[in-house]
Amino acid sequence: MKSESEYASEYGYETEPDDDTRRLLLRHMLVARGIDEEARRLQKQGALDLWPSCQGQEAAQVGSALAVGPDPTVVPSYREHAVALLRGVTPEELFSQWAGRTFCGWDPYRLRFFPYTMVLATQTLHAVGYSIGQRLQGREDFVVVYIGDGATSEGDMSEAMNLAAVESASVLFVCQNNGWAISKPAEEQMRTSVAERARGFGIESVRVPGSDPETVFSACSRAAAHIRGERAPYLVEIQVGRIQGHTTSDAQELYRSADDIARTRAADPVTAYAARLSGLGLVDTAWFDAVDAEVRESGERLTKEYVG
Repeated sequence: MKSESEYASEYGYETEPDDDTRRLLLRHMLVARGIDEEARRLQKQGALDLWPSCQGQEAAQVGSALAVGPDPTVVPSYREHAVALLRGVTPEELFSQWAGRTFCGWDPYRLRFFPYTMVLATQTLHAVGYSIGQRLQGREDFVVVYIGDGATSEGDMSEAMNLAAVESASVLFVCQNNGWAISKPAEEQMRTSVAERARGFGIESVRVPGSDPETVFSACSRAAAHIRGERAPYLVEIQVGRIQGHTTSDAQELYRSADDIARTRAADPVTAYAARLSGLGLVDTAWFDAVDAEVRESGERLTKEYVG
C-alpha cells in the first residue's frame, strides 16, 4: 500500500493546507455561520418559508469545497449553504428559493452548482448520470454530490453507488453524517458505516471527523486526486454535529437529550477553528472585524429586502 506522501506525489495534491488556505477556510466558515444566523432570524419572522440550518457542518462543507476546487460540478442536497456561498451564490440568490420566490435563484451552469434537492437521495442518480453524460460528450465529468446519512438509507443511493462503480463515473460522494435522519438516530438506520457500505459496491472510501476543516480538506484533496487519476468514484464520510434542529421549525429537544445537544454545541467547529488560528497568530482582531463587517452588511441588505 502506498504511503500518504507517495500517494500525494503521484497524484499531485497537498496533504495539508498552507496558511493562506487556512485563513480562507476560516473566512468561509464564519461567513456561512453569519448568513445562516440571519436566515434563521428571517424565517422566525415569516420572511423565509423554511431554513434547514448547516450549523455544525461548516468545516465539512468548506473543507470539501475548497479541496476539490472550482472545476467540478456540485450537486447539493438542501443544506449545503456554505458550499453555495463559496461557489459564488450570493445570500440574496440563496434566500430567494427559501422565500418561495424562485426555484433556483442562481445560474447553475455558470457556477457549476445545481439547484437544491429536497427529495432524499434523488440527486445521487442525477450526479452519476450527469457525470456519465459529460464524459460521453468529451467534457469535464468530475461531479461532487452531497448527501446526509438519512439519504443513504434510500434505494436511490444504492443504485447510484452501484452505477458509479460499474461505469467508473468520476463522482465524489460526500456524506455529511450528523447522526440524525430528522429524529432517527444513525445507529438505528444502519449496522455499519456509510464508508464501509460504499466499499461493498466497489467504491474507495474514507471516514473522517468533521470537526477540523483541515482534516476534511486533506481527505477530499486525496479523493479528488484519486478520481482524476483513476477515473473512478470515491466516497468521503464526514462525521459532523448538528447544532440546530433539522429545520428552524424542528424541536430537537423532543428527541435529543440535553447533554447530547450541549456536547455538540461545545464542539462547534467554527469557534474551535477560530480559536486555533488566532492562537497560531494567523488571524487577529482586525481580520475578524473585517469578516464581521462583511457579514453584517449582507445581513442588513437581507433584512431590508425581506422585512423592510
